[in-house]
Amino acid sequence: MRIMIVDDHDIVREGVRAALSSDPRIEVVAEASSGKEALRRVRQTLPDVALVDLRLPDMRGEDLTRELVRDFPSTSVIILTTYLSEETVRGALEAGAVAYVTKAAGLPELVAALERVMDGVAAPAAAEGLQIVRELHAVVSSRMTGVTPTPQQERVLELAAQGFTNQEIGTRLFISESTVRFHVQKLKSKFEARTKTELIAKAIRTGFIAPAGEAGMSAATES
Repeated sequence: MRIMIVDDHDIVREGVRAALSSDPRIEVVAEASSGKEALRRVRQTLPDVALVDLRLPDMRGEDLTRELVRDFPSTSVIILTTYLSEETVRGALEAGAVAYVTKAAGLPELVAALERVMDGVAAPAAAEGLQIVRELHAVVSSRMTGVTPTPQQERVLELAAQGFTNQEIGTRLFISESTVRFHVQKLKSKFEARTKTELIAKAIRTGFIAPAGEAGMSAATES
């Protein structure tokens, strides 16, 4: 299976490429950091699957998905992003994506989605996708009962979800970078998250914060 990775963060593309390189069935044939570049690269390489982030610098992932599905029907689109919400899932599935995988889910879930495409499994209906999200939300919410971030931790979490680095968060909240790191570690513990990416994803799933319009991975990739 020939794959194209579309994400505006080099570290994400490199990580996905490295993770998939161990599977002999998969070949990454193209990468793109924007929607326009993705459209150029798909014309050149005609991949079987495009892994598309929802937050791109020049267009929404849903819009890119719609163009890919319309102009390149042989290329299936899997959304690979930080966020899991009914609104974003609905938009992606209605645009024609065949699957929706969060970056916090890990390699097994991504490979499982790719295997479904390999097996020719049809894209789920939007309603089915939304039902999956509701079930995930219910499960995660039940596990998160009693999680009560402090007001300061909530502010740190919201800024992290918007893509700000620890240093930038400290500047905005008039606290030191080490204090920000302390709050992030406490939040990871409360949300049972191993990384900042997973922390933000869980906070969004459980309704503590909403997906930011221009959230990026720069903060999420910090330790």
